[in-house]
Amino acid sequence: MNFIMIEDHNLVRQGVSKIIEEKSDFHCSGTFASIDEAKVFLADYCRSTDYEPLICIVDINLGDKADDADGLSLISFIKENYPRLYSICYSMFKGAGIVEQAVASGAAAYVSKNADLDVLLQAMKKAGDGIFFMEESLTSDYIIYTNLYQSLTKRERELTGLFFQHKTEEEIARTMGITERAVDNYITRILSKLGVTSKKELMIRFGDIWGNKL
Repeated sequence: MNFIMIEDHNLVRQGVSKIIEEKSDFHCSGTFASIDEAKVFLADYCRSTDYEPLICIVDINLGDKADDADGLSLISFIKENYPRLYSICYSMFKGAGIVEQAVASGAAAYVSKNADLDVLLQAMKKAGDGIFFMEESLTSDYIIYTNLYQSLTKRERELTGLFFQHKTEEEIARTMGITERAVDNYITRILSKLGVTSKKELMIRFGDIWGNKL
């Protein structure tokens, strides 16, 4: 089965794709540093109605920051437009909040970059068979978080997603079209519903400290 990799770090992109080919029967059809490059390839690859299934290994932390594009938006785009393409979220982020966003976006699997190659290969095989896969070490926190997450309103979920992407309150307010004061009010309610007492505790428990400005 063929795969592509969308990753903006050249060494990771070239190194991981090469190792996958060496250690498995998967064939790399291309590697891409940006969302735009990947979309051009996918449009051509899927031009025929009988295109072969393809696995897309996607990093979250990529894209043009000016238009807020990222790996999650690409996964969602693939899910909506190409039914025989399967996205694997391959990310340094391990927090349950980000994992939930990837699953909601349509990821067929979630694997952290700290995982062994065998885990990634297992995810690729499962995805190709239409079976959802999540790295075992992420499962427990994900279940706890998703159970609590059900208590949030749609707007609270939207804000929580932006928070876990390390957006500032100013950026959140701009994205959601609300005031920073309203953001503060939302956060207060979210903390209460998720059983934590501060933004820092929320990030530590369900997010990722990497890149956090708290």
